[in-house]
Amino acid sequence: MKILAIETSGRTFSIALNENEKTIASFYYDNGHIHSEMIVPAVERLLKETGNSFETIDKFAVSTGPGSFTGTRVGMTAVKVFAQLLHKPITAINTLSILEKSFIQIKGIKIVAAIDAFRNEVYVKDNKKIIIKSIDSFVRDLKKYKNKILVIGNAVITYKEQLVEGLGNFSVSLPYSMHMPKAQDLATLAYNSTKSTDYSKIEPLYIRRSWAEENKKNAGK
Repeated sequence: MKILAIETSGRTFSIALNENEKTIASFYYDNGHIHSEMIVPAVERLLKETGNSFETIDKFAVSTGPGSFTGTRVGMTAVKVFAQLLHKPITAINTLSILEKSFIQIKGIKIVAAIDAFRNEVYVKDNKKIIIKSIDSFVRDLKKYKNKILVIGNAVITYKEQLVEGLGNFSVSLPYSMHMPKAQDLATLAYNSTKSTDYSKIEPLYIRRSWAEENKKNAGK
């Protein structure tokens, strides 16, 4: 099975081609939000350089967020168009799960994925549900794991000072690249997932309104 995965939920953009759980090729770009300009050319180049075409893809995979509203919409729109034209299924996976897949579990160490939600808040998992939690509450709830916890995600970059103070230096010790979700991990998750659906049923995972929507709502009051 060949899976083409696209991840655009944050400032980074990545695509990957996976065949039978093996990453054949991948592309990663980290230079700001210009995803809409890059998706089609990058996908065409990856397919050409691996001797593939859109018709050889069995399934598409896409990240649903949480993260950048615009980035998530751009990636999802592209995948939905590809899937519709080719009559292929899509597996959609949230960004926190993609981050978790990027790191191997270590005995005695707790791994927690956290994405910056702005306003001193983070997106995290509460069991299987994704919620928004204040950074203070996030640190307080995990304080018992101090020096035995690793946080993955861009929340580490934004709230490094608070995390170090509350959870210890070890909590923020992963390199920068580990905090960015990647399409190759998304593709692996999609390969092992039995949950695929039609393009018309895929929606972004929005936990809160975008800044533009909230500003518009406040302006109307």
